[in-house]
Amino acid sequence: MQESSEIAYYLDVLKRRKYQFLLPAGVVFSLIVILAFVLAPVYKSTATILIEDQDIPQDLVQTTVTGFVEERLQAISQVVLSHGNLLNIIKEFELYPDLVGKYTTEEIITKMREDIQLEPITAEVTNQYSGRPGTATVAFTLSYEGRRPQKVAQVANVLTSLYLKENLKEREEKAKSTFEFLELQLAELRSEILELESSIAVFKEEHVNQLPELLVHNMNSMERLQRELDQVQEQIASLKNRKVYLEGQRASIDPRLRIVANDGTRFSTAREDLEKLRREYLSLKSRYSSRHPDVQAMKKQMQALEEEVDAAENIDSLNREIRNKEQELTVLHKRYSDKHPEVIMLRKQIDALNESLEEAALQDSMFESASDLPDNPGYIQIETQIASTELEIAEAERNYAELVNQYRAYQHRVVSTPQVEQEYKILLRDYDNAQLKYQDINNRLLAAREAKGLEQSQLAERFTLIDPPIVPEKPIRPNRLALILVGFVLALGVGAGTGTVLEFMDRSIRRPEELSSIVKYPVLAIVPYWETELEARAIVRKKWVMLFTVFSFMMLSVAAVHIFYMPLDIIAVKVVRKVILNF
Repeated sequence: MQESSEIAYYLDVLKRRKYQFLLPAGVVFSLIVILAFVLAPVYKSTATILIEDQDIPQDLVQTTVTGFVEERLQAISQVVLSHGNLLNIIKEFELYPDLVGKYTTEEIITKMREDIQLEPITAEVTNQYSGRPGTATVAFTLSYEGRRPQKVAQVANVLTSLYLKENLKEREEKAKSTFEFLELQLAELRSEILELESSIAVFKEEHVNQLPELLVHNMNSMERLQRELDQVQEQIASLKNRKVYLEGQRASIDPRLRIVANDGTRFSTAREDLEKLRREYLSLKSRYSSRHPDVQAMKKQMQALEEEVDAAENIDSLNREIRNKEQELTVLHKRYSDKHPEVIMLRKQIDALNESLEEAALQDSMFESASDLPDNPGYIQIETQIASTELEIAEAERNYAELVNQYRAYQHRVVSTPQVEQEYKILLRDYDNAQLKYQDINNRLLAAREAKGLEQSQLAERFTLIDPPIVPEKPIRPNRLALILVGFVLALGVGAGTGTVLEFMDRSIRRPEELSSIVKYPVLAIVPYWETELEARAIVRKKWVMLFTVFSFMMLSVAAVHIFYMPLDIIAVKVVRKVILNF
């Protein structure tokens, strides 16, 4: 009984608050329905592009365009969706006419970027190198949203063409730029190698005898020269000993030993002839007068011989006097300068004595040429051997000096070889590194040329349009039916909420329990409400008005669906297809 009483109470509340419930709900639902049909339709055209791998196996030809597909798509998107491209598309197709003049160009371009969607399509694949499963982007979709189906399809086609064109352009430019960069690097390395070769040639020319590869040869030459030096040194010592021996023999022989004639007589010297003439002169003078011709002739011979003998004695005296004057000059030099009168006078005396000595020596040489030249054959033979020995010594010493110079030259080469080797190794190392780098760059250049041909032949990875954009047949939004359903639920909630709030705010007494709780006495009887005939007619009239209103609203809704959403015949066909054919 209690539950039926509660249900009756709530039904009574619902009946009493029906207008507070229906009016807000109707208003909200109407607004949502109007909104659902007022919102402009948005169409979407989508293209599907497949990312195909290169036709030639990568083991044979490798492309120079590397990196993840997602990164390249983002790079291409930055180019395609650039300010200039989008502005040209907007001007060409006269897009967003309702925004032009109200918003800035940048805001319109931002709106267009929001209307363009690029969504990658991934698939589970197995890495061909590692063998591990993973996810790879195998295709992507490119969509454009707008309010005019024809232009949406046209813009989607233009964007698709730009993506395909930019992909080819980017790949060809990357392959070309890689090839040109490697060509430039190769040319620079070629110049560097030529410079290093020139430097090595100059270095070899400057250190032709000090190169590391000649070290063994130089050391062998040093050993050979050392042996030759020892031999020449021994030869010089032997020749000097021989010279000493010959000089000893020469000292024991009188160089002026006269030649003994065949009859055993010996030619006398000038002094012996002078003594002999003096004895004969005394003998003749004892027998003849001083005017006797024999005496006069002998006297002249004696004078000639005396001049010859005096010349030699005069040279000895001049030499002694010169030595004495020079000793005096040395003593004076210690006390006085060169400008001192005594020094000057003494030097003049020495000069005069030297002149006299030269004249006496000239006269003595004349006499010697005539009579004092060594004429002892043994002496002359030893003199000749000594002179020959001296020549041999001089030749050996000259040879020794040459060998010493050669030995020092080779020694310098050996000593300086480590430093030369260090500099030479640096040059060779730089040259080898340049050669290796040149070979590496050359191999890369060949690979880049193949990759460039691969890109130009479009045999590398490429975008293939498998699903071109088409003119959309229906808008993607708004979903008017869903919006109406949501609006209906929302309207019910708003109506229920409004009625509930008003009921709680109403303090009127409507049930016996409420009255009994206030007066603290039980209710004995309840008198129901009696309707008059006029009120009954008014109720009937309101029901007809309500029925007409609902019918009109339904007709208007059907008309709005036919006009703004979809023709009714198409809806009927779709319903039949969905219900009967399940398609």
